[in-house]
Amino acid sequence: MSENNLTGYEKRYNAVYNYLDTHKALKNILLLLYKVLPYVTALSYMVLIVLCARSKSTIATPAIALSVDATGYVETSNVFITAKLILAPLTSFVSFIRKCLDSPRPYTKYNITPIVKKDKEGESMPSRHIFSITIIAMCWLYIYQPVGIILLVMTLVLAVLRVVMGVHFIKDVIAGIICGIICGFIGLWIL
Repeated sequence: MSENNLTGYEKRYNAVYNYLDTHKALKNILLLLYKVLPYVTALSYMVLIVLCARSKSTIATPAIALSVDATGYVETSNVFITAKLILAPLTSFVSFIRKCLDSPRPYTKYNITPIVKKDKEGESMPSRHIFSITIIAMCWLYIYQPVGIILLVMTLVLAVLRVVMGVHFIKDVIAGIICGIICGFIGLWIL
């Protein structure tokens, strides 16, 4: 296809693709981050569940109620907190929404070659990877804010990577972040 027939998206994506293709070291670093970040997040979630389940004492968690003490925290049973941490990610209907919307992937909608080879045709929005890392970050924010903040930064890095690699549009990853924040807030702070 000639350069004149390409859409703006195709031109921008091909410029990124060509840049990374000529800068192999950078491309390899980005590919490594793309592959490793979901595993690091999943591992951190398992660590969180184990730590909370094995805790011998009650766990202090942030509370929304106005009747708690001045610190804004309330002590709760570790069994209850562990159950919330396990059930919060299940408050989502992301997979159902993805199937209903069945949004095309960038490489199926446009004439581009993704940096990460994928066969999936649709179900691009919202991004399930981004949703998952966001809700795990919300779980950590609920228990220990510094790790939650680190995971939110990792969420942004992975969101950018999923767009750069050509497997999602920007709207897909933004929808994943919003769904993760809303579901985390409802599952942890409201319920």
